[in-house]
Amino acid sequence: MFIRTLKRQSIIMRVQLVRYQDLANINTRLAQSLNKHQGVLPPLGIAYIASSLEKANHDVDIIDAIALKMSRDQVRRRIREFHPDVVGITAMTPTFPGAKEAAWLAKQEGAITVMGGVHMAIFAEETLSYDYVDFGVIGEAEETIVELCAAIENKQPFEPIKGLAFKKDGKIIAGRPRIIEDLDSLPMPAYHLLPMDKYSSIIGLHPVSTMMASRGCPYRCGFCYKTPSDVKHRYRNYAQVADEMEFLIKNYRVKEIMFYDDLMMPQFVENLCNEILKRKLKIAWQSPQRVNLVTFPLLKLMKKAGCRMLRYGIEQGDPEMMRLIEKNITLQGAKDALRWTHQAGIETFTYYIIGYPGENERTVRATINLAKELDSRYAMFTKAVPLPGTKLMESAAGKGLVEQDYWRKFILGQNVKPLPDFIPGTEKWVERAYKEFYLRPAKIIKQIASIRGWEDIKKSIAGFMGLVNFKMRE
Repeated sequence: MFIRTLKRQSIIMRVQLVRYQDLANINTRLAQSLNKHQGVLPPLGIAYIASSLEKANHDVDIIDAIALKMSRDQVRRRIREFHPDVVGITAMTPTFPGAKEAAWLAKQEGAITVMGGVHMAIFAEETLSYDYVDFGVIGEAEETIVELCAAIENKQPFEPIKGLAFKKDGKIIAGRPRIIEDLDSLPMPAYHLLPMDKYSSIIGLHPVSTMMASRGCPYRCGFCYKTPSDVKHRYRNYAQVADEMEFLIKNYRVKEIMFYDDLMMPQFVENLCNEILKRKLKIAWQSPQRVNLVTFPLLKLMKKAGCRMLRYGIEQGDPEMMRLIEKNITLQGAKDALRWTHQAGIETFTYYIIGYPGENERTVRATINLAKELDSRYAMFTKAVPLPGTKLMESAAGKGLVEQDYWRKFILGQNVKPLPDFIPGTEKWVERAYKEFYLRPAKIIKQIASIRGWEDIKKSIAGFMGLVNFKMRE
């Protein structure tokens, strides 16, 4: 029996939450020579879980091994010192080897292990096949992990807990995904458990933090894995969001907030902006957004309320490819939105995908040309990677470009070869896109003109060196 005897009076259990190093990410979408300079941002997911556990009177610790640059031995030592009853580890499918190692370390120290993250909705059985992974959380974890800890403490059955995967009588039982309907019921993320002084972003002001105003996304882009929580798009109360912004300003002197929602609907944005202006909050903020959800009047209001940058997913420069990836935007719509955003005085960051099945030199060239035409402040070019559960994966497998069960084998440690490129020279095209976009004389002049201090100089040098020494994998 892995349940420990607890001798504390006020504290129920000791729970440690871990964001571990991304080990063996052989299928990265990102250019690692650039990615390593982008900075590290707070892990909001486990911070929300931590605050929910604290509310239930558990003693909680967070290990952010990425922000703290911790080695395996340092993580092991931290676990040993805290002596947790339960250790929860966040995981994504491409970085599962790292999460798996963290679970093994925790089990070596005698803890009950719980694995969460987006990939659990697909690979709960494969993940729990490892004897050092005791439980899995499917869907949003805040309520599930609190109920799990109560069941462990009181020796109650696990079957009634929604969103839980567990082992019983040699079988793995996986419950239905859980979704938090009322986001306002969640306590504020446990920022006090995070190393807030270690977070930074190459595109953000410092100090910086992340926030979420909503969960879910009503769109179904072909390359994006939709978690169970994406089924329903839910918003927090805009006044509560403003409260959290005030909290971060007061307690951590945050100069910029990076919202990590999938998107922000116009009415919510308008309400939030008006609330920020009413409270006279002095803080910069940025957010992802879709080009079909902005208007020039709304953008002017956002600028007035402190919006410094918007991050737009453009993805493709060829109309037929745009239809194929099911982004549901138009090239003209992208051009209009970027023009309005720039006219409103808001900086832009645009995202593009290179190497989608069906692409060729002409379509890739169209994407690079569009990126240069839109001329956002920053651009990111990612390699097309068929994540599990996506239409891209279904299409690639259906065309025989990749094994149908590639990711299942990857989770089980049976498949250690990278996914194949869908068009010849994909990584070279990604490199060419970056260099053509950033190393234009006009772009270099703009970048130099935007420098406002030593921090900007360091960020510019780091980005330049990442381009010169371009590598998809380090």
